[in-house]
Amino acid sequence: MQSGPEKDIRFARAEIDLSSLAHNIRIIKSYRSRPETKIMAVVKADAYGHGATMISREAIKSGVDALGVAFAPEGILLREEGINIPVYILGECPPFAVEDAIKNNLILTVNSLDSAKVYSEIAGKMNIRACININIDTGMNRLGINWRNITDIAAIKKFDNIDIDGIFTHFACASEEDPSYTMMQMKRFLKAEKLLTASGIPFNNVHSANSAAFFRFNETHLDMVRTGISIYGLNPYGKGWENWLPEKTKKIVSGLRPVLSFKSNVSFIKKLASGEPVSYCGTFRTSRDSIIATVPVGYGDGYSRLLSNGSKVLIKGMEAPVAGNITMDQFMVDITDISKRARIMPGDEVVMIGTSGGKIISAEDIAGIMGTINYEAVCMIGKRIPRIYIK
Repeated sequence: MQSGPEKDIRFARAEIDLSSLAHNIRIIKSYRSRPETKIMAVVKADAYGHGATMISREAIKSGVDALGVAFAPEGILLREEGINIPVYILGECPPFAVEDAIKNNLILTVNSLDSAKVYSEIAGKMNIRACININIDTGMNRLGINWRNITDIAAIKKFDNIDIDGIFTHFACASEEDPSYTMMQMKRFLKAEKLLTASGIPFNNVHSANSAAFFRFNETHLDMVRTGISIYGLNPYGKGWENWLPEKTKKIVSGLRPVLSFKSNVSFIKKLASGEPVSYCGTFRTSRDSIIATVPVGYGDGYSRLLSNGSKVLIKGMEAPVAGNITMDQFMVDITDISKRARIMPGDEVVMIGTSGGKIISAEDIAGIMGTINYEAVCMIGKRIPRIYIK
């Protein structure tokens, strides 16, 4: 199956391999320590740049139980596209968005007693009940009710127009080598759960695991797990993971398949004499007679200026270095060396993230040059780049 524009006059695209998505979800399902544990596919930020609607539909076909978004408009879009499984808003929902969220049967996150009160009041005016998910802050210190404030958390049940779906927490350091902070957070969360259950609050879904925790710590496999980066086939762990992850975890993570490839085509080729500057500010200067190819993608499309003079692309399975500063809509690569091995012409495929001829440029490679993480490398691919779905 292929979906997307029939004619891309810019020669640029993000190819989304839906068979790899299905493969990754199969791996996640098989790795659960309890088969009854539900899987939430996190599709916030337009499914990490992969396209939320299509990813959600395919994830549902692969058997996920719920979807997670950051904000109400993301969830409403899924409802408008006919997606009917549970959708959790994992971030804060401002009062002006609550009514639409409730109308669309989205599960709201409660981060404070005040927000629970607001949700209940709005639901009451609508003559409907709001479904909520209570965020217990065990150490992320971003959102949520502090785990020590059991009285506040338990008081939420007093509001008339609220149904409590469950509680959750978010791990701050599960991707890092030292597990101690994650284990401390888990201990706090389970203590809070025990006290709340004793106070008479029933929970359908208790969840804590993100992708990094899911593959490392079976004890985080509760009623549900929240898998984001891993369903897209990307590694959730920090630097040096090969040296400290357990062999079993390394094997399973290495079996994930990246879903996204970022590609374009050569749009123009120019021969330059030695000593010629290339692109803005002349940060690259030819040291010999050179052949320079232009690629019609730039930082306006999410190919960051931080990759200037540092990244490489693949053309016909060969590496070509970026030459000069990346501009808003285009960048240049030095094809002098690879032109000695193959004839490069306008229209030839250029791979910025993905594979060509057995060679790979990964999202991790791009992130490493930029000094960031693979999450950002895929999320930043912009709306001007069409998503082409293949299966």
